[in-house]
Amino acid sequence: MIPSIVPDYGVLTSILSLAVFLGAFRPLVRRAGPHVNLWFVGWTCMLVHYIALFLLPSTGAVHTVCSLTAVWALELCALVFMRAAGNGPITRVGWVLTAEIAVPVLLQSALSVLRGAGNRPAMLVFGLLLIPITHLVLHKAYKSRPYASAAMAAAVLTLYYLGLHGATPEEITDGVLAILFLSAAYLYSSHARRVSRAVLCAVTGLAGWGITFLIAAAFHRFAPEVHLNRTVMSMPQYLVVAAIILNLLEEHMLHTERMAMHDALTGLPNRRLFEGRFADAMADSRRLGAPIACLVIDVDNFKFINDTMGHYTGDELLKALATRLSWHMGPADMLARTGGDEFTALLAGVRDEYHLRFIASAMMSAASVPLEIDGVSVEFHISVGIAVSPADADDVQGLRRAADDAMYRAKRQGGSLLAFAGDPDPELESDGPLPFRL
Repeated sequence: MIPSIVPDYGVLTSILSLAVFLGAFRPLVRRAGPHVNLWFVGWTCMLVHYIALFLLPSTGAVHTVCSLTAVWALELCALVFMRAAGNGPITRVGWVLTAEIAVPVLLQSALSVLRGAGNRPAMLVFGLLLIPITHLVLHKAYKSRPYASAAMAAAVLTLYYLGLHGATPEEITDGVLAILFLSAAYLYSSHARRVSRAVLCAVTGLAGWGITFLIAAAFHRFAPEVHLNRTVMSMPQYLVVAAIILNLLEEHMLHTERMAMHDALTGLPNRRLFEGRFADAMADSRRLGAPIACLVIDVDNFKFINDTMGHYTGDELLKALATRLSWHMGPADMLARTGGDEFTALLAGVRDEYHLRFIASAMMSAASVPLEIDGVSVEFHISVGIAVSPADADDVQGLRRAADDAMYRAKRQGGSLLAFAGDPDPELESDGPLPFRL
């Protein structure tokens, strides 16, 4: 904590505010997922920090214990925020790196508190910070962005320790906290999945939080008689709180939108999203005069597989088929699950019949490879119906219907076939090319 701020009953307001925030935050954590747990842990450390300040007496052993608890809780909060802001996976190597930074930081603050304000803590603790820097060079796992950035924060701390001359324990602690929170701001900005208002608020709040410690250190040195206003110095904390809540709301809205537009089993776009993009593609096709192809793909005898092998096998089959069909989609193409065992593909930039037949045949070949589920080999095949605009239809419903009719014609011929809309001969086993209606 910033030592130049005199503790008072205003701390009680922060305690109550954080308690209410954590009470409301916990249900959101359960819904948002485990990646938000670290933020909850960090704010819990912050609550412990304020409680220790509120209970802080003027002198005695209890004063030492409460002072050390307050400083440690704040430093742990900053370290956890660094871990959360890095957006790294919850792995053992990540926790090892965090511990390697935490040990010298916590040791330094303990020496500061236990030795008293007039004694400079032992500077040998900075040597412990060389460990994560060494791992950065030697351990390939630390070369990923979250770990490397955190290790660089340790390097900055080391340089900070080495550059100290005549600094008081309070100034050392303030400098360490400033570096930790500024590092958290950098990690948050560099590892954010997208730039949003929540990200900007969080980065601003974390950076402002770190800057308050630099301000406190400056007042320690040049104006020690000035007591900083606790409410003003705590403003960045409230900004971070608002950013976390805003980020959870944004993630919830994106998740809800994705659930409404994507199939829960395969993760592919659903019928609703597909029809919207299909209409846009058809409009572009009319405007540019470029044909597009609609492929309706259905699993042969899927009900028999479900009934004899179970719904779990059927679900795994659909997920595997979605992956295999996606292999043959271009950047401008789209694949969707539009029914129980039915998929629909939209292919843009169709050049000729051979190009289209090649893609459809590749899909059928990929689907014909047996799938192993729980040690059991499952064989399955697909039927494909193809319609091309504008020859087969010049509107979404008509093109979709033409491809659907072609797919059912292929299934009536025994399945495991591809059929073009309007083909006079449904038997497509011959090698002769069919007319391509562009």
